[in-house]
Amino acid sequence: MGRPRASSGCLVGVLIAALLAACGGGDGGGDGAATTTALDGSASGGRLRMGIARLSSLDPALVSPDSPSASIAADLLFDGLTYLPPGALTAEPALATEWSSDDGAATWRFAIDPEATFSDGTPVTAADAELSLERVVSLGQASLTASRLDAVAGAAEFLAAGGRGAGADLAGITAIGAATLQITLQRPMAGLPELLAAPVYGVVSSAGVAADGEAFGESPSVSSGPFQLTGRDGDVLSLDRAPGRTAMLDGVDLRLHDDLADAYTAFTDGELDWTLVAPAQAATVAEESGTEGFVPFQAEYFYGFNLADPLFADVRFRQAIVQAVDRQAIVDALYPGVADPLAGVVPAGVPGADRSRCAAGCAYDTAATAVLLAQAFPDGTVPEVPIDFPEGGDEAAVAAVIEQHLEAAGIPATLRPHPAADYVSFAVSGQQGLASLGWIGVQATPEDYLDRLFRTGSPDNTTGFSDAGVDALLAEAAATLDPATRVDLLGQAETLVLGSAAVLPIAQFRVLTVQSDRVEGLELSVTGTFNPTPVNVR
Repeated sequence: MGRPRASSGCLVGVLIAALLAACGGGDGGGDGAATTTALDGSASGGRLRMGIARLSSLDPALVSPDSPSASIAADLLFDGLTYLPPGALTAEPALATEWSSDDGAATWRFAIDPEATFSDGTPVTAADAELSLERVVSLGQASLTASRLDAVAGAAEFLAAGGRGAGADLAGITAIGAATLQITLQRPMAGLPELLAAPVYGVVSSAGVAADGEAFGESPSVSSGPFQLTGRDGDVLSLDRAPGRTAMLDGVDLRLHDDLADAYTAFTDGELDWTLVAPAQAATVAEESGTEGFVPFQAEYFYGFNLADPLFADVRFRQAIVQAVDRQAIVDALYPGVADPLAGVVPAGVPGADRSRCAAGCAYDTAATAVLLAQAFPDGTVPEVPIDFPEGGDEAAVAAVIEQHLEAAGIPATLRPHPAADYVSFAVSGQQGLASLGWIGVQATPEDYLDRLFRTGSPDNTTGFSDAGVDALLAEAAATLDPATRVDLLGQAETLVLGSAAVLPIAQFRVLTVQSDRVEGLELSVTGTFNPTPVNVR
């Protein structure tokens, strides 16, 4: 097993603070908007006034999936080749009308819609799609979203040559004429069409990026999505419906906030129709506006066993540790309203998620722990468990609770805090014990969790997990084009992973939002984004 890279961004020690800041429920105030007529002639329209966190860029390539704010903005402005409806297993056409693979999901061809245009009326071409994906891959190993494309043929050589900015060519992504994009992979990836629906893979205009230069991230002049940026007045971005698009809304006004607490105040003052909510305000919002807008997010928090350490070689010891920890108590005490207990590897809201796979193996059961300890250590000498975590913040509080639970169950434990700046490197050093970790999906697919975290040799396999049976199921799933069969194979792999007690699940975070009762049709997905087409403001 090769050592996982330390820069993948999956470690909660670095990520969890950002998640809590970004994860933003109920009815509230807000002035009504004028009703207009949609392109199909039905009554609809208005402008949706949304409160989000301040954005560092509007460039889709720079979207971080831990930020619903950035994902929403990019998704409104830029379409990808495909679209994945919330909860769906299969991608639908967006800028590509169809796609196919004839060699077991290792080579894909996407046919660009001949009618697709950018907001300036110019046609979307395969060359634009090639540029867009190469811009993401150029971000390299430190990028969560670039890492998902590490299977593209020639990606390593492309990065070694300096990427798109250095004029390098990525052999595995090629425009064949104006209307066909070919993607060649080093290993099968049957879920590629679903992955490419993520906002970060939105298609940008080659000409627009060149013309805007450094201003592109702040004010892209050309977009490919349902809306286009038409104005920027201080902290308000004005997006109008793009020509030829069928969204019901006339436009969206994005109000940027340094503190989402201010956004909720603006909402209650009637200045916003919808807003993300600061986690610290969860209780207040729940009491005043309800929790309907508190929905599962694709970010999970868990502890991983260092499976290369002989200390954790006995699966019964790992199982005993998992069952000694009360996840519900941790969530209730430290993340009330902003998280749910994590049950498994694939989080709730992602197709294929099934809480029953964790079953009794994840249940808080100190009696079962006692039985497992007696079997693993018949002489009664239970070894001490080192608990590694980044010092300060919620991670330290969670680690302290885990220590208390283990001690109460007869498992000696010691807390080992580490400077936050050094934690990522330590957690994949091979010296870690039971380590604070986490993961966030780029797209709502089960392989984005199972294949990335538990495939032997994956750069994101931080626990060192390796199982021939799991590898075989993951490989079969990666080459299986039928989505239902693929999800079933991945479910079998998750059952094996959970049965081996490779991780100690802790929590799945929520996106916290609140909206006026005048907003219709807005449904957040587990990625923190929404389909704007049916949304209306009465």
